[in-house]
Amino acid sequence: MTETAGAVLFLPREGNRRTLMLEDILFDPAALWLSKALEEAGFSRFLVVCHQDDREGAAACFPKGTEFITTGTEDARERLLTFLEQNERVAAITQPVFLPWGALPRLRCGQTELPPEDRRAHRLERTAPQCHGVYEFTPAGRQALQDGGGIQEVLSAHCRPYEECFFWVDEFSLFGELQTQAKTFSVQRLRSGGVRFLDPQNTYVGPCVTVGEGTLLLPGTILKGNTVIGEGCEIGPHTVIRDCTVGDRVVVNASQLNESTIRAGAKIGPFAYVRPNCKVGRDVKVGDFVELKNSTIGDGTKISHLTYVGDSDVGGGVNFGCGTVTVNYDGLAKFRTTIGDNAFIGCNTNLVAPVKIGDGAYTAAGSTITDDVPPDSLAIARSVQVVKKQWAAKRRSRRK
Repeated sequence: MTETAGAVLFLPREGNRRTLMLEDILFDPAALWLSKALEEAGFSRFLVVCHQDDREGAAACFPKGTEFITTGTEDARERLLTFLEQNERVAAITQPVFLPWGALPRLRCGQTELPPEDRRAHRLERTAPQCHGVYEFTPAGRQALQDGGGIQEVLSAHCRPYEECFFWVDEFSLFGELQTQAKTFSVQRLRSGGVRFLDPQNTYVGPCVTVGEGTLLLPGTILKGNTVIGEGCEIGPHTVIRDCTVGDRVVVNASQLNESTIRAGAKIGPFAYVRPNCKVGRDVKVGDFVELKNSTIGDGTKISHLTYVGDSDVGGGVNFGCGTVTVNYDGLAKFRTTIGDNAFIGCNTNLVAPVKIGDGAYTAAGSTITDDVPPDSLAIARSVQVVKKQWAAKRRSRRK
């Protein structure tokens, strides 16, 4: 039978301000980093004690099913005792701390001496350095709590402290040491899964990000939120990806991607901007100075440069000429553009939505398309060219 492990976390406030555990380390609250570290260490159940005003922010940092005890909870002791009964192993964290990945299983509650090469000055100096912040409940501690002992008294007198396995979170460390440590631990975590770094000192990864084996992260890469990167990708340089799912063998160069899905083999950038709710298909090319917004792009489509595709449903094998714009907004409402498979959109085309371009259809360069184009047709929507011979020569003659 698998051992159940839980963690009791106190998120104390300092004065009237919110808990320091809701302040960001890199891009995410310290409480989220702590939650992920505890999950990695095998703790699957959480009981969080916090101020009522901090509950909403804290809830976003812990997994579904986390229990909360907030200001004025009348059955707080009973719920804590029930939590202890439901879990064979329980850790208690009473101070704002940052845990390295793997620290708790490795250090085994301070009973195992670290090898000399693995000793680090993890616990930053505070006004009360003798005060521990991370404990494991012992049978004696559980009994003392059942007998009516106060939580701080029980922890300090009857529970085992974890030694040298955490960093204090305070005003000083939040804007200095912890930023560096978070970056270092993220790199270590991904390297253990086969991720490659050209310059790890200039790569920034949040605690919820996952990256597949063989992916190369180049300098200036920033991965945020619940981003998932596949295997064999090349990300960067100077790329920001937030809350995206990126398939295998994708290349993203000097671009920004947000809340979107990029399928295998796509090539993004340089200087592309993918806004939320986009679905980019397999082997799609989204080139330089291209912006996508709330659009679906079919497999094999090429949007090479200087193009805006917004609120659009684009088929596979489409070619966008330079300077194409889907005109999706009339000042009051947004409208969608639909482009069929294997269509060819000529350079400097305006597609005034709502409009549909049929499968295999062409639009002539410089056209402003306001009506639907049937499949396999050519749409020309531009003024007839007029040539006035010798006009320029006569103009120059008049100036003389």
